[in-house]
Amino acid sequence: MKEKILEAFKALGLKVEDLDGTAYGFHYEGRSFLLLPNEDDDEFLNIALPCVLEKDDVDEETFTEAMEKLNSTLRYVKAYKAFGGMTLFYERELSGEEDLKEVIRRMVYHLEAGHFFLHHRLLGSNDDGDNGSEGGSDSDITEIIESNDEDVA
Repeated sequence: MKEKILEAFKALGLKVEDLDGTAYGFHYEGRSFLLLPNEDDDEFLNIALPCVLEKDDVDEETFTEAMEKLNSTLRYVKAYKAFGGMTLFYERELSGEEDLKEVIRRMVYHLEAGHFFLHHRLLGSNDDGDNGSEGGSDSDITEIIESNDEDVA
């Protein structure tokens, strides 16, 4: 299954780099993502968007409240303290029958939406590495997820 997943990334135009034998990295829209395969479970797919919020950027109460609000509001994407800050994860069980390109595309879109939600809705920040996107936009998060007209790459 790992080979199929890596092939799907390649088909999407995403260059995946082996980081240390246990994780892979890729870039999308100026952000660094992690593909975290589980050697014990071939049907487990985990993509992370690390350090969407550094611990030092806000006080502990704001950090915890933002993480709890994100976890209780968004589906599929969950936030945890990992990699030195708040990291967003999307985990999925694979059956082997799905279109892996579409699964990966949707996972990345959901992680992007989680990042948007955190910085624009919860923190009201403009400084989130958005690569020119307007800060504080009232766009619905689902617009990000449902904008499948373009390939991920």
